[in-house]
Amino acid sequence: MKTLAAAGIIVLFPCYSGAVLAGGLSTPGQGARALGMAGAFTAVADDGSAVYYNPAGLARIDGSVVEASLATLAPRLRYTMPGGATETSSKDALAPSLFIARRFTDRLVAAFGVYAPYARDAAIPADLANGFAAERAKILRTDLSAVLSWRATDALAIGGGLVVGYSQLEQSLPAGPVLRIDDKLDGTGVGAIVGLSWRVTDRLQAGLTYRSEMSVEHAGSRTQTAFGVATRSNARAKVQYPASLGLGIAFAPAENLTLALDFDWTGWSSMDQVTTRTDLWPDATTRLSARDSRDIRVGGEYRLPAGWSVRAGYAYSEAAFPATHVIPAQPDGDGHELALGVGRKLGNWSVDFAWQYAVTRERTATANIYGFNGKYNISQNLLALTTAWHF
Repeated sequence: MKTLAAAGIIVLFPCYSGAVLAGGLSTPGQGARALGMAGAFTAVADDGSAVYYNPAGLARIDGSVVEASLATLAPRLRYTMPGGATETSSKDALAPSLFIARRFTDRLVAAFGVYAPYARDAAIPADLANGFAAERAKILRTDLSAVLSWRATDALAIGGGLVVGYSQLEQSLPAGPVLRIDDKLDGTGVGAIVGLSWRVTDRLQAGLTYRSEMSVEHAGSRTQTAFGVATRSNARAKVQYPASLGLGIAFAPAENLTLALDFDWTGWSSMDQVTTRTDLWPDATTRLSARDSRDIRVGGEYRLPAGWSVRAGYAYSEAAFPATHVIPAQPDGDGHELALGVGRKLGNWSVDFAWQYAVTRERTATANIYGFNGKYNISQNLLALTTAWHF
């Protein structure tokens, strides 16, 4: 645990801090409607959150839309030491997002969005009786996306654009019996997103979304404190955020029912190596044994009279980092998500609400390279509210 490179992961956003489960750092999704379907939205993608899920879907939105969301996350991280002592972190957070889509012609839509695709914040207090030193690890990235969506034919739409990400790190970690490291780093990077939406038949639709890697050069400071004496140095660290690919299908077996299935791949192996450089100390490089992950998401939406809709979904996501390379403030694990949602359209307005519960399978570390053997558990409740104005 010598560096952020040693803790393993770097990302942050000043107004959002939320723990996540499997898949390394990625957040559960964007927008209450999609969250109510457990994120199975790549082929559906017909509201403002299509900026994130599949920009090609924006071409199918009626008119223009402004969509604002607020989610509250209540994560619980639990680390059980080999002797049975338990250390926990439970930091609730608020997560805002905003999407605006403007139709210019019957075939062309321009849009932008602000949202946090990666986030985690954990703080575990010291437990001197059990020999546990305090840990703090806050990692977050917020993105600004600007995209165009064009309906090439009645059946095919394409979309894409640029993504500018602002990434930040704050952490305080022990690096030995008498040494503590505190990092504060931030930086920006640029990536891209492209999507396809294909209406195969009146009842069947397919979608594809690709997000490119994003390289972020972080700069800031590192402070090392030993025997009560603090020494500060400029610090730099480069993080290669992973590319991802989403494939989805949406099927309407009845006029008022939509069923969706998504398969998502994320190339976490691009983050396998992180190096932190300072002006005072030797470079510190850590290999994280990161591996690519695959998620499966299933969701459905049933439209009722008077503008009401109900939704439900389930997702399974794979861990990106093995038990040998996690720490209590940065756990990971294979996860299950259950989601429920409800929404209503009222004239030009729509309101949607979603609840998600996620839990990881308990992981036992027996050869952790940082010495944190024991059991790791994560659970999270999420509540999301979205309001949209269509014009």
